[in-house]
Amino acid sequence: MAKKVDRREVILRAMLDLVVERGFHNAPMSLLAKKSDASPGVIYHYFPSKDDVIHALYKHVDAIKREELLRGYSKKMAPKEALLLVWTNAYWFYRKHQKEMSFLDQYLHSPYCESGKSGEEDETIERIQKLTRPKKKGGVMKDLPPEAIQSLTLGLAADLAKAPKEFSKGTLREIADVVWAAVAAE
Repeated sequence: MAKKVDRREVILRAMLDLVVERGFHNAPMSLLAKKSDASPGVIYHYFPSKDDVIHALYKHVDAIKREELLRGYSKKMAPKEALLLVWTNAYWFYRKHQKEMSFLDQYLHSPYCESGKSGEEDETIERIQKLTRPKKKGGVMKDLPPEAIQSLTLGLAADLAKAPKEFSKGTLREIADVVWAAVAAE
């Protein structure tokens, strides 16, 4: 028996390819229909508009990213252990999901980002975000601008993931330890 095709997933994957290849403005619904092998009526059955496809794709990719970044995480972890785990998971996610990262980068630097914010955060994400705050605000980080913390942590993981060379687990652990030393207010 043949596996049933998830049309919504096919449409989202096709939009991911289009946005990565062409950007948001050069990804018309007509091309999405062709690339996804779905009629416009089928697309509009799942998504009322192109904006809705893009927002749904963001939520889909963001959910995959969150799941991957938090793989192995426990509330009982010490802050350093949690940061090292999330940082290492981020490196592997960014390395294995180049299309998704390209899409996220475009989305987060576009007007879509502001209009699509849901305000939904789960408890684990809130805990991780609290850890990345400066110590004087209840976190464990040095008193640095949030952009600096982002760049020194997940930004570095993303940059290293783009390198042609794949880093070993041992090297990643060494780098993660240096990241911790650079940002933690210990």
